[in-house]
Amino acid sequence: MSFQLYFFRRLVFIVPLLFGITIIAFLIANAVPADPVTANLPQNALGDETLVQAFREKWGLDQPPHVQYLTYISNLLRGDMGTSIKTGRPVIVDIGEFLPATIELATLAIVFGLVMGVGVGIISAVYRNTLIDYVSRIFALIGVSFPVFLLALIGLTVLYAQLGIVAGPGRLGFRTPDPDHITGFFTLDALLTGDFETFQEAFSHIVLPAFILGIYVAGTIARVTRSALLEVLGMDYMRTARAKGLGERRVLWHGVRNALIPVVTIIGLSYGNLLAGTVLVESIFAWPGIGRYMFRASTSQDFPAIMGVSMLIALIYIIVNFVVDMLYFFVDPRIRTEGR
Repeated sequence: MSFQLYFFRRLVFIVPLLFGITIIAFLIANAVPADPVTANLPQNALGDETLVQAFREKWGLDQPPHVQYLTYISNLLRGDMGTSIKTGRPVIVDIGEFLPATIELATLAIVFGLVMGVGVGIISAVYRNTLIDYVSRIFALIGVSFPVFLLALIGLTVLYAQLGIVAGPGRLGFRTPDPDHITGFFTLDALLTGDFETFQEAFSHIVLPAFILGIYVAGTIARVTRSALLEVLGMDYMRTARAKGLGERRVLWHGVRNALIPVVTIIGLSYGNLLAGTVLVESIFAWPGIGRYMFRASTSQDFPAIMGVSMLIALIYIIVNFVVDMLYFFVDPRIRTEGR
């Protein structure tokens, strides 16, 4: 199968998938037994029927659900995700303000998770049933089973409050102005503008939450890497390669390449989870990301913001899975030879 055909086949699934997600997100948002009126109007205004009716008319809440959905879809096709009830600004503007912080944090976290997870998984498989393997498996078990908010609190207490080797919550210190806005990523913007002092401070603030999230995803990646590599190393063709005199490093390299398929899958899903917003870690570290925005929208019944974030999260997962599917084409030779 050619790459163009494989690419097109995966691409055509995205449109109906997005359409289905809008229906599911709309139904779930409307099924919640809470009224946006009581969540957003002041207590003394709830008794005024005129104000309540005006609020419902302004936000389209007086319309039947199917009319609300068709109106939302019509606006969405024009690139309008609605206006947030809470902030009074277009949802797409709010998302554009919060999303870069989450992308910056999630990207550094998945780099940490990838290095630690794949590295520990390979070492654990190579030194199977030795002390190194047991220590590696304990590390993976901690990453999988330890509550991430507890890791975050321990990290803040030890590395920030006690040892002072990393900065505290927030993207920058209170007295440090934001770097000039170019990409919205503080570390990258500071580098692009040559402000190395701000870059150092921004990196010091992001490294701890990214490391905590990295440990969180590294446990899963390490376990999948170990399991996949052990299975591959036990295959007959690996024993044949050793019998033919191939060096152990080359055998291991071939094994790692063949074990990449499930590892790539779990890395993609982990990155999608991080981008979808890690509410607890963002709250503990006062990180102004999409997770905090989503939490505020949910607690205030901000329907346009909830739908906007739902669509964003769905789009993130679709894009990440699409990229993972494209990587399959290069790591799995069975796809390239399909149909020949």
